Amino acid sequence: MKAQNSDQRLNRLTDDLKEKHHCHTIILYGSRARGDYNDASDYDVIAIREIGPAVRDCRMFEGAFLNAFIYSVADLNKSYESLLRIKDGIVLCQKDDLGDTLLAHIKEIVNKGPEPIPDWERQVIVTWHEKMLERASKGDIEGNFRRIWQLYDLLESYFKLRDRWYFGPKEAFAWLKTMTSIHTICLMMC
Repeated sequence: MKAQNSDQRLNRLTDDLKEKHHCHTIILYGSRARGDYNDASDYDVIAIREIGPAVRDCRMFEGAFLNAFIYSVADLNKSYESLLRIKDGIVLCQKDDLGDTLLAHIKEIVNKGPEPIPDWERQVIVTWHEKMLERASKGDIEGNFRRIWQLYDLLESYFKLRDRWYFGPKEAFAWLKTMTSIHTICLMMC
């Protein structure tokens, strides 16, 4: 199913990717697909072509940032987990029903959830964060770096320890706000 699109810049961007990379299937994902975007939001797309290497096309396009991942049809069979970010995608154009089929398969994987991590991996994550917290308290340049590193890693670790997919901070914080736990109460107070 092709999306009906009134965003003229997105229509021109789609034409540009077709011409520049010979793509036949293009899927918009991220905040612009979900509808929670703002004027500064990227245009996140995956674009599929018959043949060619996997490349990334990141650039300004008519005043907005384009973040495009270009794949060949053969690339799609390598790892669907790397494509989970498109779960809420909108098919802008497609060959046959490739975009719809891909999105349906991705949604199926997302709905199943990740494989539970083994106990030893849970212990590694917890121990790593305890060690990082201790090292971050040194107060020197390395400690300051480790404090930021840990802050960056904590949200993804939170989801991994709970056997949940992590789709980035925007979706993670939105999901956390729907939970009734002490963690969410603390989050809402910030």
